[in-house]
Amino acid sequence: MIKEVTSIEDANVCDELLTKLILDERKYNKAISENTVIKNYFSKLLNDKNIKLLAYYLNNEIVGYILIKKIEENTCLLDGLYVLEKHRNKKIAKSLLIEALKKCQELNVNYIDINVMVENKIALELYKKLGFTELEVKLRKNL
Repeated sequence: MIKEVTSIEDANVCDELLTKLILDERKYNKAISENTVIKNYFSKLLNDKNIKLLAYYLNNEIVGYILIKKIEENTCLLDGLYVLEKHRNKKIAKSLLIEALKKCQELNVNYIDINVMVENKIALELYKKLGFTELEVKLRKNL
């Protein structure tokens, strides 16, 4: 079941998932510290009317989340989508994305952006299946 996160307790669980997301992204970006820990990030966003935090609950446990930010009058950013590894390949990410798209429509925007690591082929494929197209490319040089 997907629902909007409204409690600090659930927001803190999403912080733990965000920490896992960031650490997972280390395989694509070695600049990310292996000591990264996120605390009290989502709880600070709960009362912002331009932000929606959706969580996927399975047996009353949060197993995934997606964050929606209205960043401009006509644009939302889907900023972070994560599903616990043991619950992947069960269409949870797709369900979260579809629900997020509905929420963006309710916010009356014309565009929805999402950032993804270029090497994250599984996420790229999912986003493209849902109609996302490439808009920009960010390049980096390792020294």
